[in-house]
Amino acid sequence: MKVVCPLISGSGLEVYHRRLGIGLSHLGVQSELVPFSPRWEFFPWALEWKARKTVEDLVCDLVHTHAEYGCLFRRKDKPLVITLHHSSVDRVYLASLPFPIRVHHQLLLRPSVRKALGMADKLVAVSFDARSTHHELFEKDLEIQVIHNGIDANLFRPVDVESSPTDNQVVIFFSGNHTRRKGFDLLVPVMKRLGDDFVLRYTAGMRQSDLGVRDVPNMKCLGCLTEEQLLVEINKAAIVFQPSRREGFGISILEAMACGKPVVSTNCSAIPELIDHGNGGYLCEVDSVEQMVTAIRNLAQSVELRRKMGAHNRQVVLKRFTLEQMSSRYLSLYQSLLS
Repeated sequence: MKVVCPLISGSGLEVYHRRLGIGLSHLGVQSELVPFSPRWEFFPWALEWKARKTVEDLVCDLVHTHAEYGCLFRRKDKPLVITLHHSSVDRVYLASLPFPIRVHHQLLLRPSVRKALGMADKLVAVSFDARSTHHELFEKDLEIQVIHNGIDANLFRPVDVESSPTDNQVVIFFSGNHTRRKGFDLLVPVMKRLGDDFVLRYTAGMRQSDLGVRDVPNMKCLGCLTEEQLLVEINKAAIVFQPSRREGFGISILEAMACGKPVVSTNCSAIPELIDHGNGGYLCEVDSVEQMVTAIRNLAQSVELRRKMGAHNRQVVLKRFTLEQMSSRYLSLYQSLLS
């Protein structure tokens, strides 16, 4: 069996399909990623021509893509699976976008998503929140199966790492794009409140933007990391911090949980499906710098609390969110469409 996955590159979707492809390969399924530059989004009519020309030339048994441009990747002779991640057209997400991009999403993306939902042979959501969001936005009777994201728990795991040069500081880690959706703009006020006893180490993300980061001494950008480097940086941290305003799932949170780290995040969208508040970390109100600072300080005061919460998170991943579980469920889905 061969599956092709056409998508717009430069986001977590690329990571999702790449990792799923690895899991499927262990089950004898070949998966080919077909990335399109984000620049094509500025020329949607050209993208339609490019997408149709590219996909028609691919040899495959099935097409698996995402909702935003899924209708462009449809092949008449092959089943189409569409996975719903965070919604790019719901009210909360649109409110965080600059006006021109908001108009683009409302006028062009929304009809494209609706069309894709109607075309798909099977709809999958990465979380119950993603499913309910799309039900509310479109048709409540849409048949949507939930398959949570999974992670390679043999790769993302607790490991001993060399001491950081900031041993006298509590190390916090953030991973993700520098966007308002990810709450990147909240990092500066939180770190200023925490002061010199804390240091935040953060990745460059796939779509980088400063969003107000200027000469904050207890914040250090690590650049773009490989998965091996990411593993090391997560394990160097005492606390992982993800102040997102919207998550279809939260793969960065899952990576931290698999590494046995406590997580401070927000009580919104799909995040409560991952983090058990009070047992695996703390869920704060969206945009509440005060609650985030308090949660981080509380964890910083107790090594034992951090260890206990991290161990809890590791077990949650092993029971519910492994790459093997995710891949086997997709294989069953593919087989049902091809039988």
